[in-house]
Amino acid sequence: MKEVMQAVWEDFVQYNGKSALLLLFGAALLFLWIEEKDRRIKTVFVYLVSAMCVIFVCPLYAAIAMKIDVEVYYRVLWTLPMGVLFCYSVVKLFEKMKKTVSKVLICILAVLAICINGDFVYTKSIHFKSVNAYHMPDVVMHVSDALDLEKYTPHVVLPAELLPFVRQYSGEFFTPYGRNILETQWSFSHELYDAMEAEAYDTALVAKKAREEFCMYVVLSSIKEQIGTMEEQDYVQVDFVDGYYIYLDKQVFTELLSYDVLSEGEIERFSALMD
Repeated sequence: MKEVMQAVWEDFVQYNGKSALLLLFGAALLFLWIEEKDRRIKTVFVYLVSAMCVIFVCPLYAAIAMKIDVEVYYRVLWTLPMGVLFCYSVVKLFEKMKKTVSKVLICILAVLAICINGDFVYTKSIHFKSVNAYHMPDVVMHVSDALDLEKYTPHVVLPAELLPFVRQYSGEFFTPYGRNILETQWSFSHELYDAMEAEAYDTALVAKKAREEFCMYVVLSSIKEQIGTMEEQDYVQVDFVDGYYIYLDKQVFTELLSYDVLSEGEIERFSALMD
């Protein structure tokens, strides 16, 4: 239980960061406990919020929740309306003041408190200017479009750097593993993923594991070295898009011909590449 409460305290500290956010929140909550007279508002802003705080620090609740996923337990704090509570308290205090000078001083102090404890998020390196309406790298759209087939939804192997974005843009193909494999706390593993994310592509291993998943396409980055070639594994390169090779498995293609799931144009295009 000591470890659980230590983790709760660490969540508090990390959530607060270098600001006085939790201190302002606590002061606002205490102020409303004393000054708020409207029962409906007090129920929402005082009783309910206080109960949520108690739940967050409750050892039994924390122990159960952290068993599920300790990495995201801090998100319980997102349910606390800290900003709304602080602003409402400032307005409440503003209304209590009779003198204009006092009201102006409260407004100035409130704005300063918000500015000092805030952070302009768009200065962070994780933000970049959008280059398209989907707010994702262009390469994701270009590669996804190159994989699209008219009637059939193929299985596709993709490098890890594309996984966080593809499902935001396209649902026109399946993948053996998704973005969840990138999250270490979920402990997902896949032999094909390991082969794809090795320092160099072992084409024999990649082809073998991709074929086990009945993957029609294999997408490889041109930056990484290939040990052997995909052509030696009975694949054919059908496209090169923004630094990514797109390979088609000849064996899967041949099998799909018997199911009549490819259009005549697709059959002609792929067959011409194999000649």
